Amino acid sequence: MKTIQKLSHSMATILFVLALALYFSTGLTSCKKKDIDEPAPTPSFTNTKVVYVANEDGGSVSVINAVDGTVIKTVDLMDGSKMFMPHNVQVAPDGKSLWVTCVPAVEGDVEQVVVISTTTNTITNRINLGTEQHLAHVVLDNNSTFAYVTGNESNQVIKINAQTFAEVSRFDLDTAHKPHGLRQINGKLYVANMTAKSMSIIDIATSSINEIPLGGIAVQTAVTRDGKYAFASLYDTKEVAMYNILTQQVSKIPLPSGSQGPLQLYPTPDSKFLYVCDQGGINGNPTSNKVFVIDITTSAIINTITVGNKAHGIVIDADGKIAYVTNTDDNTVSVIDIASQMVMQTIAVGDGPNGISFGYTTNGVTGGQP
Repeated sequence: MKTIQKLSHSMATILFVLALALYFSTGLTSCKKKDIDEPAPTPSFTNTKVVYVANEDGGSVSVINAVDGTVIKTVDLMDGSKMFMPHNVQVAPDGKSLWVTCVPAVEGDVEQVVVISTTTNTITNRINLGTEQHLAHVVLDNNSTFAYVTGNESNQVIKINAQTFAEVSRFDLDTAHKPHGLRQINGKLYVANMTAKSMSIIDIATSSINEIPLGGIAVQTAVTRDGKYAFASLYDTKEVAMYNILTQQVSKIPLPSGSQGPLQLYPTPDSKFLYVCDQGGINGNPTSNKVFVIDITTSAIINTITVGNKAHGIVIDADGKIAYVTNTDDNTVSVIDIASQMVMQTIAVGDGPNGISFGYTTNGVTGGQP
């Protein structure tokens, strides 16, 4: 989809929105197909940790063996002669499939959610969801029964049957919401709305929607696995909004002086710390190469980690030991050791990496999708 800054082809529209809200204004992805060198067939691993990266400019997904940091395959998302630009990726909790939001390189073509087998790393399904949706992020429920996709331009969250790969229904948000990132926990979707500067909480069972004003351009959400807090990155105010799920109260965590604007954020599995990518690079601002670490209990910034240029997407493995950060301008992924909070490896991937997801080849991820 688009995302901020790399919202791919859909960016044309989002740039307009960003301008109105003093938003984002850069990084449209290239519509040129890049040559992709296909490696040998994917080796067979047992319970191997795997990281998947959406290369938005390159029209591909990199598959990384997280045990040794090697790229074991690059999945080309071309559909016939049509190039698709992936923005976000998400491993299903059962570990059997990878879900990818894709915007066509040619404006007006049908947008797709592409499903990839994590066993063979090949495309198994393409789900057409119409035009002018500007598909952004995707999550699944804990049982891998349904997938949920944000339509940034259609102001909707789309529900897909993950068994039949058919669209089921849509949750309509108010006009000019521009939903972008979302997460799911305990049967609820926490959706970041860019234009509305809010977070929508959707109860999947009842279809009820609770709107939480945040006062800033909300880009992505995160939820602690203990179910106590939901967070949203606020790009323009350079803050993280912290929502207490029990009390329904919102507090703000200011980012350090020099922050250029946060995008993706991810809590550790023990629900103690939150890692925040500070991307920047919007409206002529400098790009950032920082990841901020927040102590959730005290709401304090306890460390700043230097990674690559345009730190965009982040995921932490199920063991809570390693964080992976996409560096959009460098075409790399930084590997952070959680214990030392230092970068221990940098992995070259495809062009314009954005979304990133972690899983196992045999038994999926544990604890949901924070």
